Amino acid sequence: MMEKKYVEYNGQRMVEGWPERIEAAQLERTYEIKGVKHLRIAYGDETDDWGADTRPCHDCAIVKGQLHVPGCDVERCPVCDGQAISCDCLDDEEEEA
Repeated sequence: MMEKKYVEYNGQRMVEGWPERIEAAQLERTYEIKGVKHLRIAYGDETDDWGADTRPCHDCAIVKGQLHVPGCDVERCPVCDGQAISCDCLDDEEEEA
């Protein structure tokens, strides 16, 4: 069995390779929803208080002001303010007429 390797990033211990996913997420500044680009919501800018002033995101380990790693259960949709991973706004497939 392969042993997981850990690194420290943003003051947190995490699995090796995760810092690169955090950095890649920072480059994805928008979501395109129904043909319109919307700025993604940074950690700490959500309408709900997820504790960004006191701790990293519990799911993806980003710090206040960073964009969540896609698939994070804390990230909010910039259109409906629902959970981005489960709202209908971010469906990859557009309905065909």
